[in-house]
Amino acid sequence: MNIGDTVFLRPTAGASQRTKNRIREHGGDGFVVCKVSTACWPLNSRPAVLLEPTLAEDNWLGWLPLDEIEEVQE
Repeated sequence: MNIGDTVFLRPTAGASQRTKNRIREHGGDGFVVCKVSTACWPLNSRPAVLLEPTLAEDNWLGWLPLDEIEEVQE
């Protein structure tokens, strides 16, 4: 994943309910990658990605841990 990429994601088998909810609530049309971090402090210094939905009317912006998501090839 690179900054500016549009990605479609699914939660991994062991993903938290938070991650599953964020993908379901905001990821139907994909996400735009805003930032990739090797140590995201809001997630206890876990590697994570900052995402925003591709839909302009959905103003959510948030971090998802990299070990709880996988990219879906469309």
